[in-house]
Amino acid sequence: MHNLSIDALSVTARQCLAVTCLQRFCQRFDIHHRALSAFAVHVWKVAQLGPGDFSAWERGFASLPVTGMGDPWPDDLRLALPGHLLGVLQELVQHVLETSACTWHGDDLPASRRQLEAVFAICVLHDVAVPQLAHYVQHDAALRGGWGPVLTDEEVRAWQALI
Repeated sequence: MHNLSIDALSVTARQCLAVTCLQRFCQRFDIHHRALSAFAVHVWKVAQLGPGDFSAWERGFASLPVTGMGDPWPDDLRLALPGHLLGVLQELVQHVLETSACTWHGDDLPASRRQLEAVFAICVLHDVAVPQLAHYVQHDAALRGGWGPVLTDEEVRAWQALI
């Protein structure tokens, strides 16, 4: 499935890969909802977090209608989804969040890998194309405790074009 190891990717790259998979899943099943869009937009901000921005970004999840932290989803979202996809989508969102969250207060890179592998497994099971890892390789992926360098606007646009 992949031509290189997840271990070669920064946490930022892993998080962007995970949210790309979520967005591809939503496209595949024609799922459109502002709560999921807000979650994806917020997750993408990880790509350009500077040293002093992380705490505000982390706190920003609490204001979202979908957090990936086990909170109940808004009724209008749950009712808009086909019943057979609700649990799968909730699980996918949680793994997307945990792809980086497991490293927020420590450097658990193996847990980050396992979370991204879970995202990939859900995608494969539901016939959603998993992006090639090579598109997310960064120089100096080990910087900032494995989070890698902050992406430029051009790099973010290039990664988002992979959705």
